[in-house]
This record gives sequence, C-alpha cells and structure tokens, in this order.
Amino acid sequence: MEKIRADVLVVGAGPAGSTCAWELSKRGAKVILVDFKRAVGVPVQCAEFVPAQLFNSFPQLFTDKAIAQRVEKMIHFTPWGDVVEMSSPGYVLNREVFDSHIAQLAVKEGAQLFLRCIFLGFQDGVCLVEEIDTRRRFTVDADMVVGADGPRSRVAKLTGGGCSHFLTTAQVTLPLRVPLKDLLIYFREYIPGGYGWVFPKGSVANVGVGLDPAFGINVMEALRTFLKELLKEKVVEEKVLKRTGGWIPADGLIRPVRGKVLLVGDAGGFCHPITGGGIANAVMSGSMAGKALAEGKPEEFQEEAEDVFGPSINRAAIKRKLHMKSWDDLKKIIPITWIAFDEYWRVL
Repeated sequence: MEKIRADVLVVGAGPAGSTCAWELSKRGAKVILVDFKRAVGVPVQCAEFVPAQLFNSFPQLFTDKAIAQRVEKMIHFTPWGDVVEMSSPGYVLNREVFDSHIAQLAVKEGAQLFLRCIFLGFQDGVCLVEEIDTRRRFTVDADMVVGADGPRSRVAKLTGGGCSHFLTTAQVTLPLRVPLKDLLIYFREYIPGGYGWVFPKGSVANVGVGLDPAFGINVMEALRTFLKELLKEKVVEEKVLKRTGGWIPADGLIRPVRGKVLLVGDAGGFCHPITGGGIANAVMSGSMAGKALAEGKPEEFQEEAEDVFGPSINRAAIKRKLHMKSWDDLKKIIPITWIAFDEYWRVL
C-alpha cells in the first residue's frame, strides 16, 4: 500500500478545507487535500450568500465569475404582516466557481489535491484514504489532520463525536419574474424552526426553505407550499433550473481541537444554528486553523475560535433550544430568536 508523507492532511475541499490548505501551503507546509467529489464545489448545497466583510478580509478568494450579484439589504416578511428591512451588504455567489478557485489557490501554493477520495479513518497511526472509483487505498502519514468534511463529518465522529442536531434544507433555482436587488426572508408557520428565502442571482434566484425536522414536517412539502406562495405573488416563474439541499449543524461549536485533529467549517459546528449562514465562518475558521498549524500552535485555534465565534454561535444554539422548541407563537418566537429591533433595523 502506497504511503504519502505530509505535514497536514485536510479532509474536505470546501471553503473551510481549501482555505486552510491555502494558508498552510503558502507558509511552506506540505499539504494533502482530499475530497470525495468529482469536481470541487459541485453540486452546490447552499443559498450562496456571503457578507461584504468576507470579501474585504479575503479579496484573493473572489473572482468576477464567482460573484453572481451584489446585494445591499435583507427584507424580512413576518407571518403577522410586518416587513423588516436590514442593511446587509454582500454577495450572492456562484459557489462552484468560488470553491474551485480557493482549491486552485491552494494547489498553486503546492498543496496536492486528490478528488474522488474518502477518508476512511486512522490505522496504525496513519490516515487511511480510498479512491472511490478504483477502490485503491493509500495511507497519509501526517503530523496533523484537519476535518473539513461537512456537517456529518467522519473525522469528527472518529475523534470524539460530531454534531447531533441538524436542520434540513431544500432549494431550487428559478427564473425571476422581475429583477430583485435585495435578499428576501420569509417566516411562515409551515416552515417550523426556520425560514424561506429568495436570493437573487441576476435573472434567476435561489429559492429554498430550511427547517427543523424534529417538528415532523417534510422539507420538500414545505418547499412546495413556499413556491405556491411565491408563484401567487408573481416573484418567480414555474421553471426549475436546479435542485439541491443539505444539512445544517445546529449544536454550536463542538470542540474544534482534538489533539492531532482540528475541525473547521460545518465539521466543527461553525455554521450559525439559527440563520444557517456558514460560508464566511467556514473561510474564517479554515484560515485561523491554517495559520495556527503553520505556527506550530494548534491549541491557539481553540482559543481564537471560542473568542471569535463562540459568543454568537453558542448563544444562537442556546436560543434555539430555549425558544424554538415549539412553533406556535411566532410573534413572540421570531423577534426573540431572529429579529433584533435595534438601531440597525427599520420596521416598514
């Protein structure tokens, strides 16, 4: 069995893993990056919005083709008729372009990318990897391992456990009836523990729902109901161009440093448990982990992650547990968990 030597094995070539590999490689580390997909970033499994702050902090990660549309505001529609507007400058991405670009940045700095490969686990102190198509196995003798393999992370499960509470999403891409300049968010009784969204990408939009499956509502049925509402309001056309969906971790941070293993992105619970936003946190956590490992101080990643992300992510996880056990008094639940009526918000 072939053995490959590396300083760091990164499992997962999404924004978190590829950013980590990029940070490490440009600092001289020998990095192996593995992903089960045939092409990085395909299929897309999210609504694709990132705040402008991410662009400002990591402009190298963006290309013109990666940006589908700039937006300035997020408009929230409540079940009781209020419309709440929030300043939310940012970009709706072409995620497949964005993800692929970051992975290629890592490769240009010297990282080795292996696609159609899965991390099987640890064997005699090394990492066992299998090529999916050929079933050929090889080992990676790495000093450190970074788990960036998503919400149902195998790396997390094998090193003490991963997320246990997930939200589920379903999304379609549809033509817009008229162009939109803002992000639209809908809170509805039939989308328990979550919301519906319309995120514009030029002439089309990502339209989806995310909900808590603990309420027993089928996510596809919720999406169909949401689409009927949007069609009635003449927001979109009835022509599905793409379909996707996925899982969102909702536990909060889950101990991202585990000896020789670091967890980043959704694998480490860096996704926001209420909004579901995860791309920016994935990039930031991957960058933090890469820098900490390059400096030989992995323990500092734990401290930085808790300082930067802990207050917002863990507080949101607690809010979800306290206030979103039921979905019966939305006029009370939604303002507590979702809408902060402060100086940054305006009720129309």
